[in-house]
Amino acid sequence: MRSKESSPEAVKLARPRRPPPLHQATVEDAVARLGLRGVTIKRMFGGLCYYAEGKPFSILLGAALALKLSARQLRAAYTQGDGQLFHPGGGDFVMREYLALSEQALMDEGQVDTYVLASYRFVVAQETIEEDLAWGDLRQGREELYKQAKGKK
Repeated sequence: MRSKESSPEAVKLARPRRPPPLHQATVEDAVARLGLRGVTIKRMFGGLCYYAEGKPFSILLGAALALKLSARQLRAAYTQGDGQLFHPGGGDFVMREYLALSEQALMDEGQVDTYVLASYRFVVAQETIEEDLAWGDLRQGREELYKQAKGKK
């Protein structure tokens, strides 16, 4: 008796496996090195979304590795050239809370770990209010970055 898996019909109907997102190993290695707990992964928009305690903190989409950061961290990373605001799909839509790491930052394991940890802590609220900016500063900072990014196009 033949199993359904080996029948020609099953082979024709089987969908080809997608290759893993470009930086999947980068994120997963950082999560393992840092010993982060409560991290789950779900497919989303043709990529992967990483969750910390049920809250999204990282998105892998195409060639981008984007991390959710506080306004202070987002501004500092953008100023240092460690990344840009995340434009999923490359259009006008911007995920203002997310930094898409630059190729240079992605090549530095220490920087990747720093940003993954910062994103994880921000999302699970391990940072205290004194360590971050007030909501008004957060909104203003993202608006400034958004205007700068629009001006560079």
